[in-house]
Amino acid sequence: MRAFQVLPLLLLLSSVACSSAQTAHDPTKPQPPRTTVQVRNQRPIDFNLYVSTGTHRIRLGTVPGMSQRTFTIPAHLIPGQGMLRFHIDPIGSQDVLSTAEDLMVHEGDQVSLTI
Repeated sequence: MRAFQVLPLLLLLSSVACSSAQTAHDPTKPQPPRTTVQVRNQRPIDFNLYVSTGTHRIRLGTVPGMSQRTFTIPAHLIPGQGMLRFHIDPIGSQDVLSTAEDLMVHEGDQVSLTI
């Protein structure tokens, strides 16, 4: 019976320990500009879009065939050198398309890619 009394307390403590600290928003400080990538898919198949910096590869989303989508590039990828490479994986295929070279991207830039 005692184990059933301790279990809710352990669940509460573990959820509090796993939650991240929220920082207060400073209204006097302007929001950093969004850095976006707009992808125009002119092919009939769907593609998954990834962005990478060195060893980090992050999926931004899916671009359905014959459509276009705009994705926000995570801000933590931009500081420093801001060298990014985009990878486009066709869904249902082993092929991987990527930008030929790393692109210099700065905070607030709007990158356009056409497939």
